[in-house]
Amino acid sequence: MGGTPTSPEPEEAATASRPGFLRRIADIAVASDPGLGRLHLGLAGAGNVAVCMAVGYGLARLLHANAQGTVVFMLLSSVVAMIGTNALVDHRIKSNAITAAYFPLAMGAGITAGTLLAPNQPASLVGFVVVMFLAVWMRRFGLGYFFYGFMLWNGYFFASFLKTTLPAIPAMLVAIVVATAVVLLLSCTVFRRHPRRTLAAVFRSMGARQRGLARACIALLESDPGSPAADRASLAIFRARALATEAALMSDGWAAHAPALPEGWTASTLRARLLELQLGLDRLTLGTRQLAASDAGPALRSAAAEALGALAAANPARAREAAAALPELASAAPRSVQAAAADLHRGISIVASVPNRPVLSRTVQENEPEFVPAAGLVLGQLPGIPSVASEVDPRGASWNPLTRLQFATRQAVQVAVAGTLAIVVGSLISGQRYYWAVIAAFVSFAGTGTRFDTTRKSLLRVAGTLGGLVAGVVVARLTNGNLFAALAVIVASIFCGNYLMRISYAYMIFFLTIMLSELYAILGQFSDELLLLRLDETAAGAAVGIAVALLVTPVSTRDTIRLVQGSVLAAVADLLGTLRERALDPTSVSADAVDERVIAADNQLRRLVLVGEPLTRYQIWENRPRAIRRRLTLVANIVATARSLSDAACRLDQADAELAAEIEKVADLARAAAGTRRDGAEAAAVPVLAREPLDPSARAITQNLPLRAHAALDRLQALIREIA
Repeated sequence: MGGTPTSPEPEEAATASRPGFLRRIADIAVASDPGLGRLHLGLAGAGNVAVCMAVGYGLARLLHANAQGTVVFMLLSSVVAMIGTNALVDHRIKSNAITAAYFPLAMGAGITAGTLLAPNQPASLVGFVVVMFLAVWMRRFGLGYFFYGFMLWNGYFFASFLKTTLPAIPAMLVAIVVATAVVLLLSCTVFRRHPRRTLAAVFRSMGARQRGLARACIALLESDPGSPAADRASLAIFRARALATEAALMSDGWAAHAPALPEGWTASTLRARLLELQLGLDRLTLGTRQLAASDAGPALRSAAAEALGALAAANPARAREAAAALPELASAAPRSVQAAAADLHRGISIVASVPNRPVLSRTVQENEPEFVPAAGLVLGQLPGIPSVASEVDPRGASWNPLTRLQFATRQAVQVAVAGTLAIVVGSLISGQRYYWAVIAAFVSFAGTGTRFDTTRKSLLRVAGTLGGLVAGVVVARLTNGNLFAALAVIVASIFCGNYLMRISYAYMIFFLTIMLSELYAILGQFSDELLLLRLDETAAGAAVGIAVALLVTPVSTRDTIRLVQGSVLAAVADLLGTLRERALDPTSVSADAVDERVIAADNQLRRLVLVGEPLTRYQIWENRPRAIRRRLTLVANIVATARSLSDAACRLDQADAELAAEIEKVADLARAAAGTRRDGAEAAAVPVLAREPLDPSARAITQNLPLRAHAALDRLQALIREIA
């Protein structure tokens, strides 16, 4: 069985053997948004802000607020809506209600502190830095505190720069409570995520990503070996393969929620299907690369491209038919070409196969052991770079005591230093608008982990601001005097910013700048000079953030890559240990236990690609994109080969002591390369290149499965030695 477990029914086959233009466009849109998370975030953001602005306006009218009070009510409501949109994405109503309950407390604390300190400028500035520290330090207590920190910071910001008074605080708290209730209501009704529909959307995205991988494979087959086009196609294959793994891990994460599972499915059944699909994609990718690098004839290449084209066109029946002819076409070719054709045939056959629907009783579903996903989802998405970087020791440990602090505390110190410097530098540019520099410095450390990540986000903020200024001037003048048009632009900007934020932070800042231009126009404060001042302050704050990220407890991206690479090898070693036990006694280890180890290795590989992939794109400092790409590809091949070994080992129906002994040998090699011992403790460096080779005399040559297992072990051993 194989293919995407989108549903028990086969996907409608396309009539063409090659994907058309519309199919490609649709696949790009679906593949870029697994689970439709970005679309949901964009719609929820725009809808929540629009409704909360209207409610804030109505509340201001009800309380007979003046013009400035009305603006304050609408802005407070909008801020609560924007933060709540990102925070209240859990499909469980109780969880969202608990999170939202503390919004008024966090924002009210910031408003109160800002109001009390506002009359004293020095005390207000010191308080600003303290609040920034606390807003980041609070993240150590959990994801909810990430948003509470933003609420605290925004409340202080509003009170400080609007010069609010103590008598005005109760009305502002009412606005915050009402906005919180509105956002919670909308998040639990109109914008509530349905787990099963979300999982189905992830499956559709997985299918689109598979077709993207097939198109990249066609491009490699049609390129001359060693040409720039072949290099681009090879990189496209790597990225498409990584995206398919990401979608599989996201599906595994959603499988932990029982309501997400299709009727009759269990989480372990879904995981098994996902891993079978991963195995098919491995064979497809390996076969394509080998065939492209060989001296295969044009007829074989054309037939392979035709089979891949049918797969890319969502025509699985035609893909299986075309792939079945590949081994025969390669029968007279060298052995390496035959092996490549066989791998490609097997990979396409698995991916293009329609999965059978598992028929399980309700009792089986309810009594399944507790399922633990390989990567727990964060706000419906896979964890980002901070979850990886938090495990890395910063540079300067020999002289800097701050490096011994926890990750959240270190970032809080960085934010406090950056905020202080941003106040100084921003005040030199403008004594009234320096807070733009502070904002730029503050957000540089939101959702970032390494110094490269912080630097990139800061630069993207400047680029997005610059582009948004140009567009903002044009749009503000077009909507000048038309309030409804301006409000429509604001809501549309919020949608576009939220929808595109996960593609690039620059897009979000671009649309945020357009939104601010419209707000200034509505308030009668719009001017080209004001927007240029914002650019200057933003650039200054970004520069401060970059400097602090580089100098104060910096976390190196290369150190992070090195650590996660070791985690991948350690996960592979754990998998091999499990396979060794199964080879000694097939009844002692269940297939589910092996699947758990395999997908754990997949998750570690995803984390490595997450950190290292940006370095394959940009030329900065001493960065060498080719070397990074080669290393990531090598580690990906290690995981793929370990998965192939798992498939072969799990099909053994009797003990094989010789195979177990050789698996243990490669497991020790992987532990040595990872720098760990069998007990998980850190180990001294081991000269892995001098390890004893596998014993050819121990190999069974009369049975296909043991031969496959030994061949996979051979390749795995060679790959681990190369990476070490």
